[in-house]
Amino acid sequence: MEDRQRTVNVAYALLGEELEIAERVHLTLEDGKVQHVGKGWVTGGETYPTGLILPALVNAHVHTFDSAFPEFGMGLTLKEAVGDPQSEKYKLIGSLTQDRLKESTLDFLRRSRKIGVMKVVDFKELDLLGAKVAKEVKLISPIEYVALGRLDGDFSRERLETLRDMVDGYGLSSVTSVTRETMKEIREVFKDKLVVAHVSETLRQNLSRDLETILSDLRPDLVVHGTRLAESELSLLRDEGVGLVLCPRSNLWWGTGVPNVPLIFREEVHTLLGTDNAAWNDHDLWKEMETALLISRLLEPGSDYSREVLKAGTVHGGANPILEGHELTGVIVEAEWTGITRAINKYAAIVKRGGQVINVINERVQGGRKNSPP
Repeated sequence: MEDRQRTVNVAYALLGEELEIAERVHLTLEDGKVQHVGKGWVTGGETYPTGLILPALVNAHVHTFDSAFPEFGMGLTLKEAVGDPQSEKYKLIGSLTQDRLKESTLDFLRRSRKIGVMKVVDFKELDLLGAKVAKEVKLISPIEYVALGRLDGDFSRERLETLRDMVDGYGLSSVTSVTRETMKEIREVFKDKLVVAHVSETLRQNLSRDLETILSDLRPDLVVHGTRLAESELSLLRDEGVGLVLCPRSNLWWGTGVPNVPLIFREEVHTLLGTDNAAWNDHDLWKEMETALLISRLLEPGSDYSREVLKAGTVHGGANPILEGHELTGVIVEAEWTGITRAINKYAAIVKRGGQVINVINERVQGGRKNSPP
């Protein structure tokens, strides 16, 4: 019988929901779970003498279809490039075959795994065709894949229910893309699934009070961007228990402003991170974390939100913390030659230097089988 127990020795580990730093520890794993976290190394285990293990990264907001056309539309506005449904993006992805759409998604997921991103939440365009592609991808995904579908034009109850049975949730592009009654019906049909909406990415959207409408009618689990949200609106998100996915590189690219990262963290909003459109931002969530940290330093000089940024990129997105009794999906990164070992502030060093992945230890079963090594 195959030995179901393994031991992993690492130089450092980020443990628990708070990502507490522990030095020179071993993890005993059995049946996919952490059975024991102990001090010191033990003989006979896999040893990573310069490795630091942390929970897997989570990319909480992407659009993978447009990865088939990287860097198009440099001179276009945000609306001209990606606005529903007459934008350049829809013309381009609408020209792709189903196989090509599927491959663009899988390619993004494979590349994500190589850098320690083990969960991706994907907004799928193209109506039921996009949902069909997502369903096929989910069967063979190398990582945890969460697909959010959406309809274009016909929002009949029958079509909403068909969509619901194909995907993990609904991804609303904007408050102007549907009526308020349709938003209520989406929430009713998707009552047991994830519902996410773009909100206040631009000043115009915020002035239309899009957050108020979405919270009232759609009642989402998460909102994305929030670049223009005021302090009172952030407090409302916190009080309503609605998470906020930040995509700072995308906001910078389109010139829509930057999220007020220090204020968001001070208001204790449940914060996640995403890379947004794959046409302009690559899959690298390490870059996203560093950008969020840099923005926090720009807006609040001398501040240190590095641990909060790490949480946003890992456990806040649903990655299992490294704790006894929990399934393990951990990322081991190089700590010695990257400078993390010598760093005075290790959390900041991990955010800025942690992208050198040695291995992914994945004890989670995905699609009926244990994930293969990277």
